This record gives sequence, C-alpha cells and structure tokens, in this order.
Amino acid sequence: MDWCHSTLHRKSILPSKQERSIQQKDIQMTKMTKLFAAATTMAFVGTASMAETKWDLTTAWGANNFHAQSAVAFADAVRSETNGSVDITVHMSGETGVKITEKLTAVEVGIVQMADMLLFLQAGEEPFLGVDTLPYLIQGQDEMKVWLEVAGPTYDEIFERHNQKVLYFVPWPSPGVYTKDPVVSANDMEGLRIRSFNATSFTFLEKMGAAPVELPFEELATAVAAGTVDGAATSTSTGAEAKLYQFTDNFNPLNWSMSPDAVTVNLDAWNALTDEERDTIQRLADEMEADFWAASAAEDEAKTAILVENGMTISFADDSLKAKMAEAGKSMWDDFFESVPEAQAVVEAYAERTGK
Repeated sequence: MDWCHSTLHRKSILPSKQERSIQQKDIQMTKMTKLFAAATTMAFVGTASMAETKWDLTTAWGANNFHAQSAVAFADAVRSETNGSVDITVHMSGETGVKITEKLTAVEVGIVQMADMLLFLQAGEEPFLGVDTLPYLIQGQDEMKVWLEVAGPTYDEIFERHNQKVLYFVPWPSPGVYTKDPVVSANDMEGLRIRSFNATSFTFLEKMGAAPVELPFEELATAVAAGTVDGAATSTSTGAEAKLYQFTDNFNPLNWSMSPDAVTVNLDAWNALTDEERDTIQRLADEMEADFWAASAAEDEAKTAILVENGMTISFADDSLKAKMAEAGKSMWDDFFESVPEAQAVVEAYAERTGK
C-alpha cells in the first residue's frame, strides 16, 4: 500500500501553531456539521440485564489488505468473547465517508467509535504523529517495539487529548527503491528520478543524491514504462500490486523508516462499557497484537517472493550507502525538532536505547 497517493509539495507539511489552531477548529466544525448527521453513532439496545453495544470501525484499506483483515479478526474476537454484547462492524475504504486524514477527528467527535489510522497522515492535527517518517529513526520491527515503549506515553497523551485511546499498533513494511539498475553503494542513486511517496521521502531521496519526482500514484507505472522516471520508492506490497517488476529489474529494501497504524476507540464509547467488557477487549488487543505484527512481516515476505518470482533482483545496501542514509536521516531529525520541539526528548531517549 502506498501511503500518500496525492501530489506532493516540497514545502513542509507542518503548519505554524496559529495555522494549526485555526485549521483544527475549521476541521472540527466541518466534521461536526457535515459528517456527524450522516454517521452511525453508538447504539445501546436491550434491558439492564442484557445490553448490546454496536460500534463502527473505519479503515482506509480494502478487504485484501492485512491491516483491514486484522481489524476484522479483532472485531470477530470481540463479538465472540463478549457473547455479542459488543458488536464491531468494520467499514472498508471509503464506506463511511471519513477520509484517510480525518480518522483522528472522526473518532474524537464520535462520527465512528473506532478507527484504524496511519499515524503520520494525522500529523496535520498533531504534528508529533509525523515523527515515524523520519529516515534512519525506526528500522524494522525490533526497533519499532523499542520506539513504542519510549514514545508510548506521548502517544497516550495525544490520543487522550482527542478523546480516544489506542488499543493496538501494527507496523507497515518498510519502503525501498525500485530501479532499472542496482542501487547498492552510496553513488548508485545519484541523479536517479525516483517517485517519492510523501514530503519526507522526497527530502530524504534528495539528500541521498537522487532527483525525486512528484507524481500521482496512478501515473507511476506508465511513467516508469515510458522512462519519464527511473523508479519508485515504496513498499514491497505496493510494488507487487502495481506490478513494478514489469518496468524495473531491481529492488533494494533500504528499510529507512517504519510507520505504524493505530487502532483507537472513542473514550466516551469505551467508558460506557462494563468493566468486564473493557477488560475483555483490552485483553484481546494485547493478545492479538503479536499476530497482527506477524501478518505485517508475512506480507513483506510474500510480496518480496512475488517480486523475485517475476524476475526482480533483490539488492542490499553496502556500508557506504548505509552511512549516507544515516547522515541524511539524522540531518532531517534536527529540522523536525525545529517544527515539533516536543519530539526531541522522545527521539533522543529512543536513540540512546537503540545506539543511534
């Protein structure tokens, strides 16, 4: 899955504090007036002895996506373990009218009771949530676990401010680069016209010596085939689904970042449950999270296998390329701290834990 299909902008996506305040108020009013009336809200049906709670969970992903499948598995488990007293309906991409960047607000105001949201796409409302896109910060699931241990309290505070709590996190596979010629050493990316998937990846590729390109995702395959661009930066999932192996011969899983989805629940809905229901749902979230992470890893492995089966060569960065990635990535950390000062202490604590 490509994380940002819209046209990119070179300018930072992070607005000023005054602009963020105005934007957030506008967003809140828009959603309250235009979406709330059309949304399905929490329903409590039955007697004092037997109540049924119906929740809606929106995900931006389609039925074949592993995140959506994990959400369905979780909903099924909740329904079973609560004997139907909590019934969660998972709505796939576009079904509720909640946009991919509106998940945080949609849960906050009760348009839906739950959402599966890609964190950095909510950074317009909470800039800290863009931190996981920083190159060289989180590389692989082991580092993601450490990151969530360190940053967990900050995430909790953010979501509590927005009237919700996180039930579980699931990481995406890391992005790499698809190219016609192998990218292995520090100089191999020099001048390559690589389609980037968001503003951060654009800046990172530029610092790596590439000539990143702003291009809508739906135009990618045609552009690569025509030679307008030399390749693309995206995940194994997107590369396999878009059949980039028809136009490029090499893939390097540079693993420069890792971003998580979070599944959250509205606090008003959560607090309306019985203690037993809350304990059951939280237990299931804790128990099933590891399976969902395994599904993410399996997705990466399966899609890599598809690339290889279709003739692609998998290359890996040598020491010179790894060093260049680290230098480029860390220079972007400082820029992020200037825009989001509260991120610095969290990142530094994490970097100390991981030796970065």
